[in-house]
Formats: sequence, C-alpha cells, structure tokens
Amino acid sequence: MKQRILMGIVMAIIFLIPFYIGGDVFTYFSLILALMVFYEYSTIINIRRFGTKFFVGAIGVILLFSPLLFEKNADFQISSLLALVVFFITATVFNKGFSIEKAGTVLIGVLYFGFGFSSMAEAHIEKGLAWTFVVILTIWATDSGAYFIGKKFGKRKLAKTISPNKTIEGSLGGMMTAIAIALLLQLSLNAYENYLEAISITLLVSIAAQIGDLVESGLKRHYGVKDSGKILPGHGGVMDRMDSWIFVFIGLKLIGIV
Repeated sequence: MKQRILMGIVMAIIFLIPFYIGGDVFTYFSLILALMVFYEYSTIINIRRFGTKFFVGAIGVILLFSPLLFEKNADFQISSLLALVVFFITATVFNKGFSIEKAGTVLIGVLYFGFGFSSMAEAHIEKGLAWTFVVILTIWATDSGAYFIGKKFGKRKLAKTISPNKTIEGSLGGMMTAIAIALLLQLSLNAYENYLEAISITLLVSIAAQIGDLVESGLKRHYGVKDSGKILPGHGGVMDRMDSWIFVFIGLKLIGIV
C-alpha cells in the first residue's frame, strides 16, 4: 500500500508539471503518453515489439496529433488514416500470420489512443487549465467514490462478466461524489459557465469515465492479462491509470464540447 501511495504521488507530480505549463509542453507530453499506451496495447494484442506494424501504428498515433503539432488540417488526418488502412489491409495479404481481425484491432488502438490523448491536449488549449483540471478531478472523484462506496454498500453487479467487483451502487456513488467535488470546484475555480453546466458535464464525464474503465477491463479479460504493463509499481501500466481519461476526452470531442 505504501508503494502504491508513493507511486501515486510521483505520478501526480510528473503529470501536473507539464499540465500546469501547458502549450506545446503538455501537447508533447500527451503524445508521449499516447505512444506509451499504444506500446502497452500492442503487447496485449500480441504485436511484435518494435516491429514494422508497431512502428507504423505509432506513426499513425503521431499523425493524429498533426493539427496540434504541425498545424495540419483535418484533410491531412483523413489522408493519414486512409494510408494506415491501406498498409494494414495489404499486410494481411503478404503476412499469413497477420489476420484482418488483427489489422482491425491495431487500427482501433491507433484511433482510440491517438484521438483520446490529442483531444485531452486540445481541451487544455481550447478550454484552459482550470476547465481541464476540473474534468480530470471529476474522473478521479468518480473512480474514488465508486471504489469506496461500492466496497461499503455494493451488492448489485454492474458488469459481472467484464468486471465482477464493480457494482451499481458504486457506480451511482461515483457519480454523486463527482458532482459534489465538481460543485465545490465550480465555487472556487468557476471553470464552467454556471452550476447547471457544471452538473451536466460532470454527469457526462462520470458516466464516460466508468465506460472507459469497463472497456479496458473487457480488453484485458479478452486477452487474459491482469495489467496493461508494469511500468508503474503498484498501479500496473499507463493504460490502467488513464483508461477512463481516453474515453472521456473522446466523448467531449464527439459532442463538440472540446
């Protein structure tokens, strides 16, 4: 437990420094996180480490950051994605062990992590430090509230086949905790336009965070792994810590908030 707490503090410091600086520093930091998570993902789905397919996928992740890093437009992103599709489909023809299902799985990872982390960096640029900070604290509050309330009062399973320890009571408790924290943060930071917006976005973020957590749980259960990696002692991999974040910022991007 002490190791887990100490590592949590170190992780928070490492993240908060570039987060506070913002700008290109946080954008490049977000890209590094995206590449680290893609690496963990590639090991889970059994793509050869630092092989051709891994490198092409990593380039795809970088290209999804292109509007933020290289001032490229959406057309460049679309062209990049089409090139990735062509490459991986062609790879299934010339590599007997590389199935169309595996090609699709790699492409999903490129899109999920590339858009997820680039959307987080974009949120910081477009909405500012305070707004993005409140969103991230909402995710943390949801996770903590769901854990402690679920442990104390949880009885009904939320998704038994994917994550047996998660309960409906814990899920609702996580949402209520997130709303309470968001209202306190709104009072002190005034990150949202009003309290109604604060509650609405908090509910959206809280629900998306829990779905993101279940998505990764389903992935790991499918491939029979406990953690996405071992880089963070006591916490597993980077994906294990940021699975909720990815889904949240993609969701905020999709509905036009970011």
